[in-house]
Amino acid sequence: MTSHQLDLFLDSREVTLANDVVAAVRSGDCGRVQDALAALRAEAPARADLAAFDVLLAFLEKIRDTGCATLDGDRLEQLAGEVDAAVAPASRALGGEAQGFLNRIWRKLAAAAAHQPFDRARPQTHAAALYLRGHAHAEAAAAASNIADGWRDPVILRWRALARYRVGGLQAARWQVFSLAWFAADGFPGLLRELAAPQLEDDWRCFQAEVEMPDATWFPAWCLLAHPEFGAALAGETSPLLRQAAAGIPGLLAFLVLTGILAIEPGGYSRALIEERARLRAIDAGFFAAYMRSRAAGHRQHGDRRP
Repeated sequence: MTSHQLDLFLDSREVTLANDVVAAVRSGDCGRVQDALAALRAEAPARADLAAFDVLLAFLEKIRDTGCATLDGDRLEQLAGEVDAAVAPASRALGGEAQGFLNRIWRKLAAAAAHQPFDRARPQTHAAALYLRGHAHAEAAAAASNIADGWRDPVILRWRALARYRVGGLQAARWQVFSLAWFAADGFPGLLRELAAPQLEDDWRCFQAEVEMPDATWFPAWCLLAHPEFGAALAGETSPLLRQAAAGIPGLLAFLVLTGILAIEPGGYSRALIEERARLRAIDAGFFAAYMRSRAAGHRQHGDRRP
């Protein structure tokens, strides 16, 4: 064997041993990781990724010995912080396996958090938040939906919107998205960036261009003007609590009145339609004018006798 051939053999052996460590970490078997890591360290004690592999092994041993079924909120918060601070950076040594490894870690912590109630002081430890971090979107949606009285909590609505969008697209998440516009208007643009939903982004740009003061609480009502076909499905999501909340949120109140108008309009011009239009005008004259322009445009486009 020539010197060049020997170098190739040694390099190949080192790569093989490193791959063995990655495979062992992927399996989550601490004993297997220990053996693979010892073999790699003996073969190549100067490798730069040995320290990262040590961090990953130490964390796997920690969650193995902790007993995740009994984790409380304090311990979950501590472990999640450790993942962010140390484990996630170290996982880069796994190459293409890094995201899968982190997903499994987050899902394990989420399963441990499943018995914990929602704690508004540290929402990041709830199962829904942890499942989202592990890209387990169906599980995140279920965990968020099980939280009582979350219909107007911005944190819970964000979880529901993200999870439901990842599982079922915009149609499945539209109500949660609109709820965030009403109850967390300042953070709404951030949610749009997280969702990265092209249709929603297009509608938001049009809304901002057409509305003089684009307060996000008016975005859902504007969407009904642009997409009246949403009305029937969204009307079924309303509740007495939401109607009570609308008293202090004009954009929400306009949305509710407009859903009623959309239900009445197919029946033609009537006293009920006149009354509901008057309610809409009383909420905001500018929005009512936009509504009437949309109806005039409908007449011109279709040449029909819509009200």
